[in-house]
Amino acid sequence: MPTMLNSDLGSVMDAPSCQLAPKKTHIVCTLGPSSRSVAELVALLEEGMSVARFNFSHGSHEYHKETLDNLREACDRTHRLCAVLLDTKGPEIRTGALAGGGPVLLPKGHEVTLTSDYSTLGSADVVPISYPHIARDLRVGSQVLMADGAVMMEVVATDEAGGSVRCVMLNDAKLGKGSSAS
Repeated sequence: MPTMLNSDLGSVMDAPSCQLAPKKTHIVCTLGPSSRSVAELVALLEEGMSVARFNFSHGSHEYHKETLDNLREACDRTHRLCAVLLDTKGPEIRTGALAGGGPVLLPKGHEVTLTSDYSTLGSADVVPISYPHIARDLRVGSQVLMADGAVMMEVVATDEAGGSVRCVMLNDAKLGKGSSAS
């Protein structure tokens, strides 16, 4: 079930009420626990921050709304404008269940089949992937990274009708259930 926005962040999308001259360079700051108080935001604005990035992979909507309110107050105090960048979490592609609970060892040079049949129990030879269009979207020669880049493979064949992709391992790696894939 998707997360519903239950705070009023809609005003972030309102057009600015003044004419802005385009800048060629911006200082983008990711706001977080150590940089979300009004005092810290004032300091960042005075040092040249022109874009405040909100990472929606972490924190609640209420947390980000409070940070946005603090940013607005800091902008009022400094009489500076600051763009807001909302970095929302994209779709997550994950590996499925592995035989014996995993992890599985994947040696360099080993061929592995990625399957969009998420009900398949994975092994060192077959890994279920939560993305149904993997065979349609990958091409021979594409690289696939899993487990935050710790597992690297290259596509050697695709079977769109069967929903599978054959890959060769580019490194020795260990793969667990629920690992990220990109």
